[in-house]
Amino acid sequence: MKCTLKYLFGELKPAGRIFILLMALFVIVSSLFMPSIIIFALISALFAVVASLLITHVLSSRKYSIEPEMTKEVIKSIKHFKYVYLMGHKRADFDSFGACAGIYAICRALGKESHIIMGTDIFAVKDIYDKFAINKEYDGVFVTSAEAEKKIDSQCLVILCDTHASRLVESSVAIEKAGKTIVLDHHKESGQPVEGAEKIFIKTYFSSCCELVAAILSSCLVKPSSLEAEALLAGMMVDTRNFGINSGEHVFSTAAYLCRCGADSVAARMLFKSTMALERAKANAVESSKMYKKGVIFSVCDSSHKNVYLACARAADELLDIKGVEASIVMCRYSGTVYVSARSNGRIDVESILKRVGGGGHITMAGAQFENKDIQTVDTLLKKAVDEYLTEVN
Repeated sequence: MKCTLKYLFGELKPAGRIFILLMALFVIVSSLFMPSIIIFALISALFAVVASLLITHVLSSRKYSIEPEMTKEVIKSIKHFKYVYLMGHKRADFDSFGACAGIYAICRALGKESHIIMGTDIFAVKDIYDKFAINKEYDGVFVTSAEAEKKIDSQCLVILCDTHASRLVESSVAIEKAGKTIVLDHHKESGQPVEGAEKIFIKTYFSSCCELVAAILSSCLVKPSSLEAEALLAGMMVDTRNFGINSGEHVFSTAAYLCRCGADSVAARMLFKSTMALERAKANAVESSKMYKKGVIFSVCDSSHKNVYLACARAADELLDIKGVEASIVMCRYSGTVYVSARSNGRIDVESILKRVGGGGHITMAGAQFENKDIQTVDTLLKKAVDEYLTEVN
């Protein structure tokens, strides 16, 4: 019965809820003036109980139907530990941030104190982060890596979202000190998994980590707030290029579910607005691009912009819109590290290319990082990887 009421009042529109309440009130009032109605009401109640049991059976059989092992493990672990810390990868993006926000909704529903660990470089997600920061409901939710590392102990659970690579985690110390760590990711295995994680769930058929987390939310009948739903939707929009790639039936049904939870697609789209400096950096990268071979185009992003790695990723997206381009590879140098963003329309597997040089990702979206190397050296390595890939597939 409890499951049924939770489902009905979670899914029905306000008009439907009012109708049910009015019908109940009508039966109660009628029974006071016409005793025979009492018998009718009792029979109706019996049918209602039977219907309730049937609905509960259907719901319980549907519950955890999407990735049951992963969903049950997440719920069981959150219930078991006193505190929960949620964490994404370094230089947070919409997918890692949205996934953490979605898991936070589950922690709140289960009555667990939880925190989201944020790094210092949040430029890419600043707009959505600011929405959470000014909302009093999220006071004290966000903590720095240093703050988390001081408080985390064996009574704490860490859930890592959107990466399984040890070199990309926001805080390796948090994982070492926690009582348990669970990894939720949608990227292909990079060969460098997080050490110390008890459970690693890598589900590459999800378009994004946000879609994965939304599936968990839907399965365990936890409704995120409208802001959390917006963050999840934004993460899906980024990783599918506004539903242009990796977008099947389940992606659209998940997006519809998030909209029913209160996500505003227009507001989510507004989060991606760029600055003039960022647009110039992206435009320069597009203008200086050069076709390599077999539809693969290369470019280098101007390193004068303080958040050039973001311009690098957006330039890689933009280059795919050029006729004849099957895959784009854009490089930039930032704080002594060369970043590579690769995109594909699906005909070329950029994950396979970048994996040869230590990177990873998906067939249509991948990345890599090179420390202590210059752009020219990385360019040579990447072109060699492209040559090897094209030789294998042709």
